[in-house]
Formats: sequence, structure tokens, C-alpha cells
Amino acid sequence: MQAASSVVPAPNPTEDHLLSDDIKFIQPAIDHALDKIRQQLRRSPDFPHITSGGKWVYTTDGVWTGGFWAGSLWLAYAESADAEFRRAAEAFSGKLLARAHDERNHDLGFMFYPSAIHAHRIAPNPAYVQASVEAARSLARQFNPVGNFIPGWGFFGGKEWSGSSLVDTLMNLPLLVWASRNGGEDHLFDVAMRHAATSIRHHQRANGSVYHVFHFDEHTGEPLQGGTYQGLAAESSWSRGQAWALTGLSLLAGMTGRAQFLDAAARVASFLEPHLQGAPVPPWDYDVSDPAAPRDSSAGAITAFGLIRLARISGNPRHAVLARSVLQALTSRCLAPPDQDSILAHATADLPHGLGIDESTAYGDYYFLKALIALRDSARPARA
Repeated sequence: MQAASSVVPAPNPTEDHLLSDDIKFIQPAIDHALDKIRQQLRRSPDFPHITSGGKWVYTTDGVWTGGFWAGSLWLAYAESADAEFRRAAEAFSGKLLARAHDERNHDLGFMFYPSAIHAHRIAPNPAYVQASVEAARSLARQFNPVGNFIPGWGFFGGKEWSGSSLVDTLMNLPLLVWASRNGGEDHLFDVAMRHAATSIRHHQRANGSVYHVFHFDEHTGEPLQGGTYQGLAAESSWSRGQAWALTGLSLLAGMTGRAQFLDAAARVASFLEPHLQGAPVPPWDYDVSDPAAPRDSSAGAITAFGLIRLARISGNPRHAVLARSVLQALTSRCLAPPDQDSILAHATADLPHGLGIDESTAYGDYYFLKALIALRDSARPARA
């Protein structure tokens, strides 16, 4: 395994910049989230995916989002010590373990990091480790060694996706890094580093924004062109794609200490800052000119979490302050009302294909709660 170096975690910058009055909104928002999760436990034994008319649409196997529901349950248990949350978290995490052998699924990190890996940290269990390492192996087996990328959407699409890499995959690489340090092979780490380097080289534009999709010749590895599937246009900046890039790169920077990831994450943050200062709840695509266009609260939640993680490493208080601004806007404008099932309303799952427009998503709920907890904890003076 290549040694981590170059980045030394900076002192926490948030304490002097997030005063107690600035974060009074956090605990009520966390309480709202836990109440919504508790209510959801009474509705269905299946995984909530996205909403339709404010009501969850469920999946039995979790598709690619099941880890976020299991992860939300683990977060709720860690916050409350409520045994009901733990029983449900164990049950839903257990349902995902059989998915460790999916080899046409680039989202295994989304499925196993919030669920099995989080579970093992709270309630150590060799089965969680074994499944997570096997999931990482399944992800690595999808790697194209000629082009140095993991193809995206294998189990959603067909052969036509074998030369396409999604920026979302950056969020799945921490599974490979973790597995390489917990019983897996060094090869897993190598795959993560090679894919990440390819993504920085080809997904990221000069202004710091990222393409959603980048296309390669699957046989020669030749880079062809950037594009999108869920954004406005090939050259536009789909807001959730920017959020995945920011957060994935920040997580990799923290896990590996590599300056290339910190620098790339900081470039995404620099692109996002002027957009978020004007509209802390992101539009579904940052290049949409219509101010009445749908927003994507899930992009805001993921972005806020990424900014908090970046602030821990960069030492730049602007990242933490911007994260607070986004979370405060989400809390004041996007909390789901009592007649809706979710935590966070006003998300846009996939506007070009007519899915989940002004609705809610399992990942939006998860990262909203995770970001609230992270911001609260980073602002506590007693934090080490």
C-alpha cells in the first residue's frame, strides 16, 4: 500500500467562527430528524428510497440507497441510545450483507459504509467486516485497468455504460481504502487511488466544477468527452454531482493524507462558494437561470457535510461557515411537514427523467442528519 503523506489535519477552525447563537437551530433539527425516523419505523419493513407525493416509495433490497436508511438508523441510535433504533439498524444492515457480491454496482460504498462499517464501529461484528471487505473486492473487480476507472451504473444500464465513469464513484472509494486496512488486499487501495486520479484529471474542469459523466474508450482507455445524465447539459454543473465530488474528495483527503485530494476538494468548494452565498439551497443544476426552477435540498445536505469535512483538514473557516449557512437554510426552508414521511423536503432526484422532483430522498435525509451532527460536534469546545 502506498503510504499516506503530505496533508496534516489542521486544528479545528470552527470554534471561533460558529458561536453558540449561530448553531441554536441544530439540536431542534436533529430532534425533528429523529422523530421522523421513529415514525418511519412504524410504516414499512422495506427500505425508503425516494418519495412520491411526500410518501416513501420502497425497495425490498435497498437498490443503491439502502445504506442511507440503515445509516440514518445508526445515527439515530448513536444520538439517542434508543434500543428500538439499534434493533432496526441491525436488521436493515443485515439485509444488505448479501449484496456484497454485486459486481455490476459502482455504489457499493454507498451501501456498505453507512451501514455495515458504521455498524461495526458501534457494535463490532466480524460479519460486518467480512461483508464490507467482500463488497470492496466486488467494486474493485469492476475496475478497467486500461482506462484506470470504475465504470458507472453497470446494474442500471447495459454494455453502453462500460466506458463511462460517474463523478459519484468518488464517494464509493472510501470503502476500498477502509477495506485495504481491515483485512483486504493492498490492491483495493491501489484501485481507489488510480480511479480518483483519473476522476480529478478528467471530471474536474479548470474552474473547479465537475462533469457528471466522463466517457472513455473502454478498450484503449482513451478519454473521449465529458457529459451528463442527470444535469442540464454536458457542460453544466449538476448540483448533486458537485456535492458528491466535494465530499468524496474531502473524505479521501482525510483518509489518505494526500494533498491532491485536498487541493481538488478545495477547488470544488471555491466554485460552489459564490453560488451558495446567493442561494444556500442549491438549484438542481447551478447553470439553471430560472430562479423558480426546482431546488435540490439533498445536494445542499451533501455539500454541507463535505464542507465540514474539508474544514477539518484545510483549516479554512470559510468552509465551516458556509456549511452552517447551508444547513441553516435547509432547516428554515426545507424541513418536511408532519404530513410528509421524510426528514427533508424539496429535493430533486432526477429532473431530466422526471423522478423525484420537489420530493425527498434517502440520501438527502442521511447527509442532512450527518451534517447537523458533524457541525454541532465540531463546534463543541471540548472536542479533541
